[in-house]
Amino acid sequence: MTNENEIWEMAKVNLKELLGFSDISMNLWFGSMILKVLTEDTAYFQIENDFKQNIINTRYLDDIKKVMAEILGFEVRIVPISVEKDSFEARLAEVITKENEEKEPYEKKALSDAAPTQDNSFVSKEIKGENEGLSANVIISRNSPGFLPEYTFDNFVVGNSNKTAYTAARTVAKDPADAGLNPLFLHGDPGLGKTHLLYAITRELTSRRPESNLIFVKGEDFMNELIESLANKTPVAFREKYRNADMLIVDDIQFIAGKASVQEEFFHTFDKLYESGKQIVLSSDRPPKDMHQLEERLRSRFESGFTTDIQAPDLELRVAILKRKAQSLGINVPNDVLMYLGENIKENVRQIEGALKKMRALAYIQGEDISMEHAKVAVKDVLTNMAQAVTPAKILTYVSQKHGIPEEDIKSRKQTKDIKNARHIAVYLTRKLLDMPLASVGKLFNRDHTTIMSSIENVEKQIKASPAFDNAVNEMIREIKSGT
Repeated sequence: MTNENEIWEMAKVNLKELLGFSDISMNLWFGSMILKVLTEDTAYFQIENDFKQNIINTRYLDDIKKVMAEILGFEVRIVPISVEKDSFEARLAEVITKENEEKEPYEKKALSDAAPTQDNSFVSKEIKGENEGLSANVIISRNSPGFLPEYTFDNFVVGNSNKTAYTAARTVAKDPADAGLNPLFLHGDPGLGKTHLLYAITRELTSRRPESNLIFVKGEDFMNELIESLANKTPVAFREKYRNADMLIVDDIQFIAGKASVQEEFFHTFDKLYESGKQIVLSSDRPPKDMHQLEERLRSRFESGFTTDIQAPDLELRVAILKRKAQSLGINVPNDVLMYLGENIKENVRQIEGALKKMRALAYIQGEDISMEHAKVAVKDVLTNMAQAVTPAKILTYVSQKHGIPEEDIKSRKQTKDIKNARHIAVYLTRKLLDMPLASVGKLFNRDHTTIMSSIENVEKQIKASPAFDNAVNEMIREIKSGT
């Protein structure tokens, strides 16, 4: 059974990578820090003195919370307790008493005590691959998965839904810019393994060719760095950096669609690299043909190499992933529990890993071996989150609040311009996010099949005609999915 010390030791490995700390820095701030008590919602840590407690509270609270969530599968409050003036047990009793007396939730207090979030710009977060166990020539943006050493080809579970993408990625890593795989374009819904494969390519290539100059960047970071280079009057340095790469990997390339100056710069970068025989690897949540605001010259280049999708895993692959993940997490899960999880969690790999971590934490807290009861709780949490994430009712409420139009008016026969526009968008989002049959969408909005089709076509025409509208719709989709 995993104990508090093992959980904290695993979390510290991730924390070291997240912060980019040396062994000396880690030992200075976290060497004597002990996870003493772990409940279902709180982790209480023993800190040797008041000074270090203050540093943890003001600098590292959010980072510790993040890595603990990665290990446990759910978030817990982080409570550092100094033992400079009294024993941990005595101080813990004081803290719990104070928490019970406070009316304001702990999370709000922790946020008010914490230091402001650090700048999230590309340049301040750029790291060199040598901090990741990679070649010093590799450049990875901090927003990219440079802190996930488990993202290798060996750890990628292959099945019918991802075999083609896996084979293509492995081929590119071994033999860049050859075999008709340039550019390599991977697309699919979030959480299915695109980023895993991109990082596996990075690992494999730099292992085989440590002298390679490889750049791994997210589409948003590419844009931010371009803007900063223009503001600082250093566009030449920006272009030299990207156009001299041996391999360019861009995650979430769809972000540049609709942004004219970014597309212009990426077009010339693409051409320079391609003509120089350099490998380009791109990923997106959709194929090039569905990136409506992407310039045609870029679309044709994206489609000129090898394009393949990653689909949701079938039952056999989900169970195989569960077994592999359980092994990597060091937990023993009975076969019937694995099958139950595989049958009920169907969306993506992240949900599968989250359910396993949830079970592990519940079993540990309750002092039991993992059982079917733990699996049912984990699955319930996942399915509840999914249900809360996107439903017809939630979409309708969101559009109503976003446009200031009452829900009953959206579903009514009223034909004013504002109401019709909100109705068209609500219909489009319902069809887009839930993939419901047109007849079912019609029942929700008291419309027939033809009218629903007309609403969807109306929104699609606006998307194609207006980059601003396309961005607004994509932002609505992101907000609905994230629950904001």
